[in-house]
Amino acid sequence: MLYAFHSLKITGSQELFVCWESGYTGLFSFFVFLRWLDVGIAHLTSAPCWVIYLRVLQDAVWPGGELPAVPRPERSPEQREKTRLQCLHCLMQLFPELITDMLGSEKCRLVWEHVLKSLQDPSINRHLVYCIFDLLLEFLVPEFSEETFQSYFLKGVSSAEQ
Repeated sequence: MLYAFHSLKITGSQELFVCWESGYTGLFSFFVFLRWLDVGIAHLTSAPCWVIYLRVLQDAVWPGGELPAVPRPERSPEQREKTRLQCLHCLMQLFPELITDMLGSEKCRLVWEHVLKSLQDPSINRHLVYCIFDLLLEFLVPEFSEETFQSYFLKGVSSAEQ
């Protein structure tokens, strides 16, 4: 049997060595992708990243620590298109070259364009914000996920309304 050893660059100085029997390259590439996705999501949801996300959100909502007196001026279509292309370029750099080579750069670009287009829908964005708020609330107050707490909470709310 013929075996091939390959070293795949994942992040920084970390290297993943994969050994596969010829014919099973696609399966092992898929497992490498799953591992890369797992590590990437763990990093994106780590505490230091959440600190960065919250600071960016704070600066976006309260620039300089206070609410702006006047709303931001409307962006021109040229500015919007330039921002969209910058986002698309950043998203295209997100996947390792192995995944882009497997799928093809055109398919990756089309997928990311579809994702960006989907995020322009207000109902999808509203749902995304609700889901993030729900996860954040569950993280901050873990008792919310318990059924006894929910029934006790709902009884308190209904008695307060009467």
